Amino acid sequence: MLLTEKFHSLQGEGYLTGEPMYFIRTNLCNLRCAWCDTTYSFENGREESLDSLVQECVATWEKWICFTGGEPMLQREALDFMRQVTAGGKKVLLETGGSMDISKVTTIEGTMIDMDVKCPSSKEEKSIKLSNLQYLRNEDYCKFVIQDKTDFEYADSFIKSHRMNCGIIFQPAWGTESRWIADEIMKRKLPVRLMIQSHKIVFGEGRGV
Repeated sequence: MLLTEKFHSLQGEGYLTGEPMYFIRTNLCNLRCAWCDTTYSFENGREESLDSLVQECVATWEKWICFTGGEPMLQREALDFMRQVTAGGKKVLLETGGSMDISKVTTIEGTMIDMDVKCPSSKEEKSIKLSNLQYLRNEDYCKFVIQDKTDFEYADSFIKSHRMNCGIIFQPAWGTESRWIADEIMKRKLPVRLMIQSHKIVFGEGRGV
């Protein structure tokens, strides 16, 4: 598997915010979001054998493994990795950009999916694989990163025009003031959670957090 980095930290986004995790960040991404904060994962990865990586994950003290990127679903061993790690007693949080097929992931017990729905400010709003929505489970969630009013309107329209069987998160893009997003959620009575990137508040911006 082609990796960018591995590290121990607290999850800073989504429903498992604050949970200790061992992060496996893969290399390569098929998208180029305008506000991406992990552009260093686009190249210069290093190969690691699936067997050694699985052993390392199963042996770590954290209950959760965060499988992230880049886009982890580009890795040919992605499904085998998740199957073997969960079979070893760990839980896996898959963080995916939403453009790759996730149908087989949802058949793996012990997994949770954090799937992005890209808003216009990302410049990748057309990348979403809409068929993924039918596979998401109650324990999974979609995340909309919101930078401006156009993004908010897009996210609002999306959740109202598509059947969403999973949780929904509105996350302010880093540097975006969150109060107006909170006010709009309450004014429109939207069934979503507002969640921020807490790891950047706790640890600052940078790699390995």
